[in-house]
Amino acid sequence: MTLSITNYQKYVDQLHSDNQDLVIKAAHALGDMGDSRAAPLLIEILEKTNESAIRNAAAVGLRELGDERALYPIVSLINDPKTEGNRGTLIYALEGFNCYHLLPFLVKLIIDGNFEVSHQAFSVIESIDIEIDSDTLDICIKKIKEALLQDNTKADLLQDLIDLLYEMSDNSNEADSI
Repeated sequence: MTLSITNYQKYVDQLHSDNQDLVIKAAHALGDMGDSRAAPLLIEILEKTNESAIRNAAAVGLRELGDERALYPIVSLINDPKTEGNRGTLIYALEGFNCYHLLPFLVKLIIDGNFEVSHQAFSVIESIDIEIDSDTLDICIKKIKEALLQDNTKADLLQDLIDLLYEMSDNSNEADSI
């Protein structure tokens, strides 16, 4: 038996420990190992735990794995009321995935979220490396403009978001007209 197989099993066993620190360490280690067999185990931990520290460790482990099976469970938890006040790391975990199709959702997080959520969602958008189509751009810009009309406490961040979205689109010259 090789060392990596032995370590993998050790960390899998630790996921079921009553010791929170061991579970957190195991979740991070399994993500760092890059073995996609760990994805379903980490997803299960992510969805079942009520401990935010364990949920965050599982999310970060899944981010490291980049296994697309984790995307829906992470987004589902971001929307779950039980994670209110503990969503920053879950949103951070999204950076490990292709989140282009989540762009309107991420814009909504920036508009509605607290400081950490807003800035982390902005960072996820910055990590998207795909040109935005004009329909998605229009949807997002409309949401941002509506938010600016209702509350301008995030005006600077939202203007930065508009600029970023135009940079990411094929309509980059339109940003100057806003």
